[in-house]
This record gives sequence, C-alpha cells and structure tokens, in this order.
Amino acid sequence: MVLHVKVDDDSASITPLPDGIQAWLQAVLIMGFLSFLTSITLLTLLTYRLIKWQIKSRRTNQFVFLIFNLLLADLQQSFAFLLNVEWVKNDAVQIENPICFLQGWLVSTGDLASGVWCFAIGLHTFASVLFDFRLKPRCFFQTVLALWAFVYLVSAIPVGMYSREVYVRSGIWCWIHHDLPDLRLWTHYIWIFIFQFGNVIVYAIIYTVVLQRIRSGYYSEAAAQRARSVSNLMVVYPIVYVVCTLPLASARMAAMSNNPPSNKRLCLAGAMITSNGWLDVLLYTLTRRIMIFSDEPPPENNGIDTFSAFWTKPEKRFGGVCTVEAMQRPRPIRKISSQSLFRNKAPVVLHMETTSEEGLYVVGSKEIMTVRETHIISEPAQPEDYLAIEEEARRHRPRTPTGRWSEESANMRHLELAHIPD
Repeated sequence: MVLHVKVDDDSASITPLPDGIQAWLQAVLIMGFLSFLTSITLLTLLTYRLIKWQIKSRRTNQFVFLIFNLLLADLQQSFAFLLNVEWVKNDAVQIENPICFLQGWLVSTGDLASGVWCFAIGLHTFASVLFDFRLKPRCFFQTVLALWAFVYLVSAIPVGMYSREVYVRSGIWCWIHHDLPDLRLWTHYIWIFIFQFGNVIVYAIIYTVVLQRIRSGYYSEAAAQRARSVSNLMVVYPIVYVVCTLPLASARMAAMSNNPPSNKRLCLAGAMITSNGWLDVLLYTLTRRIMIFSDEPPPENNGIDTFSAFWTKPEKRFGGVCTVEAMQRPRPIRKISSQSLFRNKAPVVLHMETTSEEGLYVVGSKEIMTVRETHIISEPAQPEDYLAIEEEARRHRPRTPTGRWSEESANMRHLELAHIPD
C-alpha cells in the first residue's frame, strides 16, 4: 500500500528562485562538477588497472577495489548536486520534473554509499595495519555486494512507502519531504552519524596503537620514522569526511527541530558535502599512490608500507646498508714496534677514516693478517621499489623507430652508399 504526503508551500515548486541564491547554487554546481570530473577520471584509471591486473595476474588488491567502490559512491553524490544545473537554467525548482526524483534518489544513495565505503576503508586499514588480517577473496567480494545491497535497500524504503511523492523540494533542491522526519533520520542521517563517529574511533585506535608500538620498539629505527609519518597522515582521513558531511547533516537535523536553515546555509553545506569527491581523489592519490598507479597488483601483505607521506623526502630506493662492527672501541693510531707487535697475540685495532675497523692478527713470525668484520643489512623490496623499477624501464623503453637501433649499429644510420659510376 502506497502512502501519500501533502505538498505544502515549503515543498512545492518554486518559481523564480529566491533573490541572491543563484550565485550560491552555482558554487554548489562548481564543486559538484569538480568532484564528478575527478572521480570519473580516477575511476576510469582504476577500472583499467583492475582489468589489467586481472588479465595479467589473475588477482586484484582489496584496498584498491574499496577505493574503486568509494569513487562510485562519490560519482553518484556529485552527480546529484550537479543536477542543480536544471534549477539554475530554469530559475525554478519544479517537483513535477523527473530530474527532481532522480536528484532525490541520488542524494540518498550517494551520501549513504559514501559513508559506507569510507567506513569500510577505515575497517580494512584497521585490520591490515594492526592485525595483518584480510578477508578471503570470496568473502571479501560477498561483503562488497552486501554493502551495496544495504545502501540501495535502505534508500528504497521511502520510495516503497510513498512512491514518487517522497522526493519534493527541500530547500533549494529535491529530497525527502520535510513532513517525514523519521524517514530522514532512520534511512539516512542516523547512518551518516554512525559512519562519522565510527571513522573517528577507528582511526583514533590505529593512531594510538601505532604510536604505542613506536615507543615500545616494535618497529626498527627506519620503520619507526615511517610509522610516525603515517600515523600523522591517518588523522586526515576522518577529518575530511566529518568536515564535509557534518554541516549538511546538522542543518537537516536542525530543520527537524523546527529550526530550518536558510537557503544560503544549505548551499554552503551542499558545496561542502559534494566536495567529498574531489577531496577523496586528492587524498588517496597523494597518500596511496603506490597502490593506485602500480603496473602490477600490489601485494596484500603490505599494511603500513602502502602509505606515502607526501611531505617527507622519499628514501633512496636502491643500495645496501653496510654496518661495520669491531671487537674493541677504536682508539688513535699509535706507533708500534715490530717486536711488540709480534709479542702480542691480541688484535690491534686501527682507527680508519671510513669509520670501519680492522683487526691485525699475528699469523706467523713474519706475517700479519688483516680481518674485517662486515655485516650487510638488506631491506626487502617495498612497493616504491616496484614503481621505481617500472619508471626506469619506461624511461629506457624505445619510443621511436630510432630508439630500436642497437648500440653496435647506431653509427650505421648515417652511412651512405658510394656512388657507382655509370
């Protein structure tokens, strides 16, 4: 049974738009277009990467796939606010226009899906960084389908109850009727608040545990420095989501308490929430570019190593660390007579300018053996190494027919055949 809701002055079509609101609505349009453009660009790139990885290696990366789903959500959200171009063009918000229903539906699904996938990425980061745990591939993809089903089923509840009448003018664009506060709360804003506080709690736990591990010596010196940068970086993720979504959520909650916000406040909040898209693209491109731009599917067992703190100087990716250890503390070189040298059986430590140390041992009556103890510490290949290798290979890859000439035949390109007399 379909219920009906009355259209009043606050939800009916409005022609023309209120004075001075055009500029504010255009700001929402600009932010929506920017988010739509950046989201679809990165989404296209990730689609290409995921297909290429699947064909080449028969596997994908869970985190990259979660970002892919977040971009799908951001695409819906940004397109919803991009539809405001219809109201700017007509200088009116018309609830009879099919764009009104489409906008209301995309606002509901886009906002909810964005929160779902931001929280899912937070939980995945929590499990991988702290516990090195990931779902099995089959369970992971089943969870992805279940989350999308949750988004669309919850958003479909108002439509199932009130059909097309549920989406009317709500301020300066279309959404759920203001006389249905329970539907607004339980099918939308309660979940937005859950995801907001959930993100804050999850990343706060990660930050606290990583700092505790740094203090307790859990990481090596180099890894501790990296972990400290990454822990500071993780604070940005919940901040971006909460700052973007809280203004509109609080404005709508204020409307439920008979304190409706002004149209200008709604436009400002709308511009902030639709900025979620381009900020997500900027944030994940800068901080997780190791995974997004890799030609090979990144391994799943890299937790904190998949982050890139863009404000830190990149480390040298190739080479070894050589640590020289000696049996005694180095001391200044002193003059040693041959007789005293042969009498002493203990090694004589020489202080070298290279900070390495050598031991001199008496082998026979006329021979001295030099012994150097060297410990080589090598680091396993990191995701940055693969990127550096790929970049170097691309740089040396022939790009023109001239580049295909071998070094041995390079000088033959300018040879000319001798003139044969007639």
